[in-house]
Amino acid sequence: MANRHDLVIAAKAGDGDAFMDLVQLETPEAFRLSLAILRHPFDAEDALQEAFVRAWRELPGLRDPERWPAWFRRIAVNAAIDIGRRKNARRLVPLHFHEPPPTADGSIGLAERDEVAQAMAHLGANDRALLALRFGHDLELPDVAAALGIPLGTAKSRLHRALGRMRKELESIDELQGHRGSASGETGTGVRPAPTEPGL
Repeated sequence: MANRHDLVIAAKAGDGDAFMDLVQLETPEAFRLSLAILRHPFDAEDALQEAFVRAWRELPGLRDPERWPAWFRRIAVNAAIDIGRRKNARRLVPLHFHEPPPTADGSIGLAERDEVAQAMAHLGANDRALLALRFGHDLELPDVAAALGIPLGTAKSRLHRALGRMRKELESIDELQGHRGSASGETGTGVRPAPTEPGL
């Protein structure tokens, strides 16, 4: 298989085989990103298929083949958000399908992973896209903004609000578990820390 740059050039020229090689290269990472946003594998597959269709249709307009990774990431994110809006995807998936955003200290137990997954599932697709790009894919904020097609300042403010909503969801989950623990004679373990962004 040729390298990504050569495949993009060939696909731009209408080489369907080269584009299918690109599909094979991009599918694992793009699926993980779509799943982080949509929380359900079937929805993620739909979004991925839609993203590749859009990419094939719009590829002739990509001027610089070096921009392919960021260009396709933006298409994949937009496709996932569109699917999420249409289906109002708020369903939980088993934890092995998706790695939730890390906590501030980078250490998180299985129970805490479950709580983070539950909190993420109650956020909207736009919030999940922001958090998935920033924490799940370790993108810097300028790259997150580019992937979402929004100004950097907007990305910062949206991330701040998304983290606030994430924190409230975690507090609600912890409070509910605390009530359950009291009823069973157990004590709560405290609020799980949400991901944090320096300077926000």
